[in-house]
Amino acid sequence: MHQLPVEILEELLSWFSVKDLLRFKSVCKNWNSIISSQHFINLHLKKSISTPSRHRIFMPYRETFTTVDYYGKDLDSDRKRPSVFMPRPEETVGKFLGGGTCDGLLCYLDTVTLRMCVWNPALRLSRTLDLKIPGIVRTLLFFWFGRESSDDEYKVVLGIRDRTESRNHTYLIKPFSDNCVTEYSTQSEIDDLYFRSFEEGTLLRGTVHWLTVSPQINTIGSIGQCAVFTYNLGSRTLGKLSTPAGLDSNGGIGVMNGCLSAVYNARRGGCPIYEVWVMKEYGVKESWTKFMNISPCISDRISSSTRLKLVGVTDKGNLIVSCAPNFDLLIYNVVENKSKILVNYANGSARMYVETLVFPRFA
Repeated sequence: MHQLPVEILEELLSWFSVKDLLRFKSVCKNWNSIISSQHFINLHLKKSISTPSRHRIFMPYRETFTTVDYYGKDLDSDRKRPSVFMPRPEETVGKFLGGGTCDGLLCYLDTVTLRMCVWNPALRLSRTLDLKIPGIVRTLLFFWFGRESSDDEYKVVLGIRDRTESRNHTYLIKPFSDNCVTEYSTQSEIDDLYFRSFEEGTLLRGTVHWLTVSPQINTIGSIGQCAVFTYNLGSRTLGKLSTPAGLDSNGGIGVMNGCLSAVYNARRGGCPIYEVWVMKEYGVKESWTKFMNISPCISDRISSSTRLKLVGVTDKGNLIVSCAPNFDLLIYNVVENKSKILVNYANGSARMYVETLVFPRFA
């Protein structure tokens, strides 16, 4: 192995898990240098993201977190999915920023002190940072944490309601930049928007999206007075997109096949029918197209009061959905119209997750 060219050694090592690679660092100085290099960390990250068998479902709890392996599981099998439990570090207090399972990093925010913690569970590394946001009487409306490809920087987007001014402000924070760069935007049109408590953002095309409701937006919203509030990370501009007719605040948005998607209970004829829509042409209201129906009969965990949330899509096109209020996790086979319970009484913050070697340095 010592005689192999570096490029071949890097390729071979990139197929191993984080746990194995951390052990391999003690093999010799050369291996330690390779595995610690930013080039290899990026190579391993790309390999992990593009390899479905490395994908897991992450669920945060009060004192622990769990990852569940779902890949390659037969829907007809009753074999229990293997789970891994790990304790949370003490500094991960506050609200889990649900957009944030980016590159194996998790982000928590103490909504009282505005102290943010970034944590890589696979490396057992975490760092905290105090965010400098003005105002004393404030409410957190919405959030997102992740990385966007235009500049490859990790960012936090927070929607803050300043109750002393009765204004909504959108803050863009670059926690790993010099002086923790903070910028904010405000427009009078968003002051009356209603967000579900701690609404989680969805990234698509360099823009973060949140579902919102307001009686002020009938011109661009739907019959249910819903619209998608957007924040473009590159231009730092705010905007709105239309939603499918009938989508209400109990629905949810996500990404399917590279398109903005929406899932909601259409309740046609008094019977609950869950519809999945996709916006085939981004930003074009008329391009919203119904992709499929999900019938409640696929699982006794789905009823007329259930709120379905899209957690992810497998490489085979199966949907992973969370069913509130109990947050049972289902994997739904679209072609065969059947489902299987992955986890009973899971967590509303369930996310797709991969283990990585990534840990940005604070400036």
